[in-house]
Amino acid sequence: MDNNYFMGLDGFVWFTGVVEDRNDPSQLGRVKVRCLGFHTDNKDDIPTKDLPWAHVMHPVTDPSMQGMGSSPSFLLEGSWVVGFFRDAREKQQPVVMGSLPGVPTSTPDSSKGFNDPNAIYPNSSLPKSGHTTGESDTNRLARGGEDAETHQSLITRRKIKVDPIPIATKPNIGTVSDTLKTTETRTTWAEPDPQGVDTSVSQYPKNHVFESESGHIFEVDDTPKAERLYREHTKGTFEEIHPDGSRVVKVVGDDYEIIAGNKKVYINASGAAAGLDLTVRGKVNQYITGDYVLEVGGDFVRKIHGNERVKIGAGSGGGNLEEEIRGNHSFNIANSVKGAVGTTSSGTSKDYDITIAGNETRTVNGSQDTFVTSDIFVTSTTASITSFAATGNSITAGASIDVQSGGTTNLGSSGAVTTSYESSHTETVSGAVVESYGSLATSISGTTSINHTGIATYQYKDAFKERIEKDHFVTKITGFTDHTATVDPARATGTTVVTAI
Repeated sequence: MDNNYFMGLDGFVWFTGVVEDRNDPSQLGRVKVRCLGFHTDNKDDIPTKDLPWAHVMHPVTDPSMQGMGSSPSFLLEGSWVVGFFRDAREKQQPVVMGSLPGVPTSTPDSSKGFNDPNAIYPNSSLPKSGHTTGESDTNRLARGGEDAETHQSLITRRKIKVDPIPIATKPNIGTVSDTLKTTETRTTWAEPDPQGVDTSVSQYPKNHVFESESGHIFEVDDTPKAERLYREHTKGTFEEIHPDGSRVVKVVGDDYEIIAGNKKVYINASGAAAGLDLTVRGKVNQYITGDYVLEVGGDFVRKIHGNERVKIGAGSGGGNLEEEIRGNHSFNIANSVKGAVGTTSSGTSKDYDITIAGNETRTVNGSQDTFVTSDIFVTSTTASITSFAATGNSITAGASIDVQSGGTTNLGSSGAVTTSYESSHTETVSGAVVESYGSLATSISGTTSINHTGIATYQYKDAFKERIEKDHFVTKITGFTDHTATVDPARATGTTVVTAI
């Protein structure tokens, strides 16, 4: 080769042609191009395998080295391209400068040159873009308007748009709350329309679209008042930034997010209804290895349709529940309440201490049973204790019962009173004893001893009958005995008057 005719000095020969192979064995992004005027369409004369490999020129924004930039080049079998030969004489070193869109009029004939050997492109109807023969190669999304609405991506997005999505409601707990008494009317929100509108307003040539052969899509829409950014996976997962700056992210499969450092989220919403709405049609699991701090500037409302189960101190060291309520605590429980204190595996007993600064009112519509294995002590330091039973009141003790009053003790019964002692009965009264009976029947099976240290007066307003079945002994130590005197006599002698019955 004459050194005076290196590239640039041996003339410039350009070409147009069709890509027939992109499976570069050197993986340099090269393609085989059948060039018009230089190659025949007869593949028997020049088979695809005999075409020279053409390098593909990349833009200056692509370094094309060391794995950097966009690689490999994105040309398909059937793509029309333009380029030049680095070797103007031999024409064995083609360079592709770019591709040429057009309007394909027929499907490929793989038996001829200048066609896709795989008979794929151009297609009579591509499944996602919807392109057919006789249609501009420009992406329908890029053409905008009604054309964009025929792209399968936009059709599917509008079809599977989620609407409505329910929002959590506050519970009606008017039985214990003065504020939460409203009807539990559920509100909803909806996934925004694709492109932010119900019909595409993208305008050609303002919407710049990239679509891969499998259906991945990237849009940079510069349409005035409809500026958008959009990227989509062929399975339908997408992210779109609307003209007003709103962002819509939709993941049709699973979503994983792993952050090695910190993450900070700030939501600066305004208005009573603004903020964060989270709806999960399934379960939510949170596992936090460190502290979890939740600060709520307003009200914290929970509405649970099923059960709520809380375990504190699940680790080996146990844990505490500490609460400080600077207001009221109200609750309404429809069914039973069960609890246990101090049921540790080691059997160590624990205390239950409650201090009430004001009054306590407790209403039990059924029975109340209290079982205590040790002492019970009830005291009122400044006032009385009142116990009332609509029917019976039973007190049973396995040992002694002590009743002591610092003032007057009143015992009363509207019905009969039965007192039974299985052992001795001792009464000690420091003052006077006054007893009044409608009738009195006393049966004593043992010895009766009555000792008066003062004057004893017995008055019978009706007949007095005394029956003595055995000996009757009266021992008079000193003084007088008068069986007829109506008043205490003042006698000066020792005469005794006895009147027979």
